[in-house]
Amino acid sequence: MSSRPLLRWCLGLALLGSTIAGSSSAAEFTSHAPVRPLPQASSRPLAAGPAKFVDATNGDDANDGSEAKPWRTLGLAVTKLQPGDTLYLRGGVYYEHVRAKLVGTAEQPITIRAYPGELVTLDGGLPEFQLDHAASWEPDSNGVAGEYRSTKTYPDAGATAGDLKIGAVGLFIDSLLPLHGYWHHPDLQSDNPYWTLGGGEKTKPDAHVYCGPGLWFNPETSRIHCRLAHTKLPGLGENNYTGETDPRKIPLVVATYGAGPVLKLQHSRYVRLQDLVLRGARTETLSLDGGANLELDGLTIYGGGACLGAPGIHGLRVANTACRGLAGPWTFRGSLKYRSLESRIIRTGGWDPTGDDGRNYEFANCEFTDSVDGVFIGNIHRVAFHHNLVENISDDAVFVTSNTAYDGTTPGGGSWFYQNRFARNLTCFAFGVGHGRQKAIGDGQSNATTKRQLGEGMWIARNVFDFRRSVMYHWPTGPDDVQEIVSLGRFAGDHGSPARERMEIVHNTVLAGDTPRYEYGTDGFSGAMQQGTRRRVYNNIIYQMKGLPGDYLPPGDTDYAVDGNLLWSIDATVGTVDWKPRYLKDKAPPKPEWAAHDKYADPLFVAYDADWRKPVDLRLRDGSSAIDGGVSALDVEPGRGLLYAVSEDQGAPDVGALARGSEIPRIGCFGRFDLCGNPVPADSKSQAIAWQFAPVPTAELPPLVDKPAIVVTGYPAFDAPLVLYALRKAGVPVVELERQWLDPKDYAKYGTIIVD
Repeated sequence: MSSRPLLRWCLGLALLGSTIAGSSSAAEFTSHAPVRPLPQASSRPLAAGPAKFVDATNGDDANDGSEAKPWRTLGLAVTKLQPGDTLYLRGGVYYEHVRAKLVGTAEQPITIRAYPGELVTLDGGLPEFQLDHAASWEPDSNGVAGEYRSTKTYPDAGATAGDLKIGAVGLFIDSLLPLHGYWHHPDLQSDNPYWTLGGGEKTKPDAHVYCGPGLWFNPETSRIHCRLAHTKLPGLGENNYTGETDPRKIPLVVATYGAGPVLKLQHSRYVRLQDLVLRGARTETLSLDGGANLELDGLTIYGGGACLGAPGIHGLRVANTACRGLAGPWTFRGSLKYRSLESRIIRTGGWDPTGDDGRNYEFANCEFTDSVDGVFIGNIHRVAFHHNLVENISDDAVFVTSNTAYDGTTPGGGSWFYQNRFARNLTCFAFGVGHGRQKAIGDGQSNATTKRQLGEGMWIARNVFDFRRSVMYHWPTGPDDVQEIVSLGRFAGDHGSPARERMEIVHNTVLAGDTPRYEYGTDGFSGAMQQGTRRRVYNNIIYQMKGLPGDYLPPGDTDYAVDGNLLWSIDATVGTVDWKPRYLKDKAPPKPEWAAHDKYADPLFVAYDADWRKPVDLRLRDGSSAIDGGVSALDVEPGRGLLYAVSEDQGAPDVGALARGSEIPRIGCFGRFDLCGNPVPADSKSQAIAWQFAPVPTAELPPLVDKPAIVVTGYPAFDAPLVLYALRKAGVPVVELERQWLDPKDYAKYGTIIVD
């Protein structure tokens, strides 16, 4: 892919994850100052080839789609597209929900994009709450102070049970910060700012907690309720909500569950989406349901249940795309996980393989921020994840466990993570079986011990893990509790002690927070080595803020190796110590070659500050023990040298993510941050993206099927999961209909009908 013009942002440079630098101030926003740059129009030039046009303001669907006579709606326009067409959307807001099956070719892809210099927003919200907000709300005479309800009813909102009772979510228009989607009405009405819910009360309606400005859908009256009361936790400081409290005075995006995704592409091929803003969904905002060789470039997606759903894609490229979740500056993990939606940023499937699990996914120069959960890619085969920002995820940032399918295979793994910045996440790499499973296998010995079938593994190289800033995890339980937000994140962790995927952890820099327990270096570097997993830990810097780095190694009979790492602590309470891990002080390591070249010394960064607000430069100064301090003969998988080599690194390998004298890689949308988290001036040249995967050849793609199969299930439908898996394995698109009869008038829509 060629270099793209740098996207212009109306707010100038953003101080990473905090406040907006430049002339903008909180006083300019009726709600709250944004914490992320707001999208602006792209200057990407017009492309060659056939062009069609849509104009939501001046178009007419009776027109011919030319530039002089554009169509009015995207829904109509997508039915007219042919291979090779580029559809230009003129600036404005398109209040639509679009479903399409688009099939281009390798030589003639179909492109949907914004017109140069014009900002285009696809909005699935209810237009009246933006265009006529003063007339769309009324005070709720039966509610609490500051509670309003919609003047209209919305019987098609689609709220039913469980999480689906959360019928509405939203955004402030001015700042594009999220509104909390309330599950329990008393939470919306509460004035309790503290987490007083314990044990089994976390999800029950018996106790109440206010989670910030938000919406609640009443399924009995079909009205939407809104309350924009201020938050008042001392520990939040300037991150408390203190803005407008009357929704009649501020436009809002209000999205309901029943409306579905804003844009859904079903089993499409060779399609590109460029320079669009998508918002206004309670479900997935952008849904890619199957398909092949799809490309997203320059998008900004504001999530509902997820920003992007992309299961079963054979070739997916996502570049320069910002995905923003449902967490506002005042949102804790418990707010979403237990009192709203346990939302994700990217969903590529469920816990179990489906039979048509995707392959060759690439995420480059993207930003994944502000959610309870992040990117779920466990069952995807081959993922390249590089030059991205992953920040403010209060639970699992990247979920990577590969489970065993019904046919005994494990499709996931073979994932590369390099030159990314992970900051303010509870768990950067998360493992867990959930409702899935790992096949038990023997070790080939007569006294076979049980191992677990894993995916192809992970290669984690030259990333920065910055745990200086606290995570929105611990919610103060009352005025006598510690009010500061003090929880810090970790490199890796698991749910339920599954076997963790094989990992090679090489040349990373970790600004570690809490003292690890029973680990080498930092949490995730040596733990959970049972059940036959494999791990290599070489040439990393562990820069500890509290206590000392971890000094536990796994038993010598595990498939583990560690060497060439540099460890250091800046905790004044430990003093200046001649520190060595206890396996070197008190006894020999389990294997003599383990940690033979480890050092305890200050890496001498060019610039470091314990305050996360201050800029850092994690390259090495002259005299650093990390210079030429690594080991060269790495026991790693062959063919991965591109992940570890740096051309500026002369002599023996320098330890850490950044070699002495190297240029700091640029990350995030159009490279607008560097790997250390510092903003890069907006007039700097954007970097080109070197793609790791070629498009999947057409001959290797599943056959195109005109009509999907439908599986109609009753209860208990024991056979349905196997039937669904077999159909998808055969490349057949499948629709599931649970506990409903299929109307005979709809039989003709499907190629196969199965009732279980």
